[in-house]
Amino acid sequence: HFNPLHAGMGKKRNKGRQQQASIPHKEAFQRMNFLFQASLLSLSTHPTQPQLSRFYIHTMKTIAKRLVLHLDPSVKRLICKSCDSLLIPGITCTHRLRSRRSKHLVVKCLTCGGLKRYHTETDHQLWSEKPENILAVLPESEPEKKSAEESSVNNPQGDHPHTCTKQSASS
Repeated sequence: HFNPLHAGMGKKRNKGRQQQASIPHKEAFQRMNFLFQASLLSLSTHPTQPQLSRFYIHTMKTIAKRLVLHLDPSVKRLICKSCDSLLIPGITCTHRLRSRRSKHLVVKCLTCGGLKRYHTETDHQLWSEKPENILAVLPESEPEKKSAEESSVNNPQGDHPHTCTKQSASS
């Protein structure tokens, strides 16, 4: 006896399709990426009112902390640690080159006065970018490659072509 309510309720089988490797916490990364981009957009449209932008960044950091996810260093460089402001040169921060101890860039947040210092030596490399510390590189599909190229246009620092975050090596 055929029942139309139960039609198609059996197991779905992958006919010839390969199973893609699932990324853990993919939805969280997508939400954090959205919040970062929303924060950047709100700050660029209303530079005199950074409260909404700071709220988005605070929410993004809360998600990362709750799920124990690590932000990419290029994203961390754009966020003030103490007040969660986006650090955009000339709008929310100032950049100065200093050479007292060694050549470094000093970024000062105009909201809270917090300072960040970065080495500017040519041979300096971040720990996360050293080849021996990279565990594996996930392959990108074609639509993601296109969005990565578009996001590199919007990246004010130019450090990293992606505005998304990285997962910790321990997960």
